[in-house]
Amino acid sequence: MYDDISKDLGAQGPAKPARRAPHWGGAIRSFLAEKSDTPGQPIPVSRLAQKAKLNEKNLHNIIAGRVRDPSSDKLVRIAEALGVSFSQLAARAMAEEAGNFHVCGYGDRGFVEYPQHGMSIQTFTPRARGHRDFFWGRMTIKAFHELRKWQFRENSTVGLFLETGTLEIVYGNKKHTLHANEAVYFDAGVPHKIKNIDSIEAKLFIVTSPSLF
Repeated sequence: MYDDISKDLGAQGPAKPARRAPHWGGAIRSFLAEKSDTPGQPIPVSRLAQKAKLNEKNLHNIIAGRVRDPSSDKLVRIAEALGVSFSQLAARAMAEEAGNFHVCGYGDRGFVEYPQHGMSIQTFTPRARGHRDFFWGRMTIKAFHELRKWQFRENSTVGLFLETGTLEIVYGNKKHTLHANEAVYFDAGVPHKIKNIDSIEAKLFIVTSPSLF
């Protein structure tokens, strides 16, 4: 079923271009302003270049974004000169890249309905752009409907939060009951079956890692 959902959601539109990348220049600029003792006056690039023992012109090129992938040696020296760790610089660089912050509006969501299975699924996340992405969506299962056996790929995890209804989950050879306002997560490489054993529609949130599509 995971493969079916992935294929059907993927058919709803072209993938957005991948943009997950650190914006080193933006991160350096923000730290130059943040670390300055004079409000409104960032630390001069010339002073940072001298402290990091880098060519000033090369540093200007990094800050301006003309050098998209600086060497790790230079980045470590820049971080040390700014008085921060390399991981702090990298985290700030990811935050400075606008393409790393996603707002998924109603028009960006995918929706697939499977009347033959008594279920539907709606996405809250855009199409995956890398192995670190995850899938988040909302699923509904009609009253007393049992879904066929599911199994995701190896080294995958699925999390469910049940908003309404009551689910029976057969995981491997064991049977579990999930009540409203309860959550569960499990290794989705193990075969499992989900059934709504309630007289009302089950509404649940589903998260998968890696992403479904």
